[in-house]
Amino acid sequence: MAAASLVVDTHALIWHLLEPRRLGRAARRVLAATDAGRGICHVPAITLVEVWLLHERGRLRIGPAQLLDVLAGHPSYSVLPLDVAQVIEFGALPGIRDPMDRMIVAAARVTSSRLVTSDTMLAQHVTETVWD
Repeated sequence: MAAASLVVDTHALIWHLLEPRRLGRAARRVLAATDAGRGICHVPAITLVEVWLLHERGRLRIGPAQLLDVLAGHPSYSVLPLDVAQVIEFGALPGIRDPMDRMIVAAARVTSSRLVTSDTMLAQHVTETVWD
């Protein structure tokens, strides 16, 4: 299968970096392919906000600065800046209550990317999810 672009949910990215055994098989496979330079993985800017909040609350040992350092070492990963298209798509997703999830789904839809997530509630809002 040809590599396609991905958008990665916050938990999937953190687990990939810190606890890869928590990932589903398919998620582990596509992120390993991305690590090897086969494909591109968009990290929505809102993910950095979520990491910051989790780090401040002591729920995550990696902060946004460390996350950016790790991503800088992997050219297949890129932080996707928030843009107007994502904001408009955000407005089309009132059924997703969590604003972080809503922005991540908006990013996947705008970039026509598969979404790497274990959150089955998000699957109905994107073309394809990757997990197991």
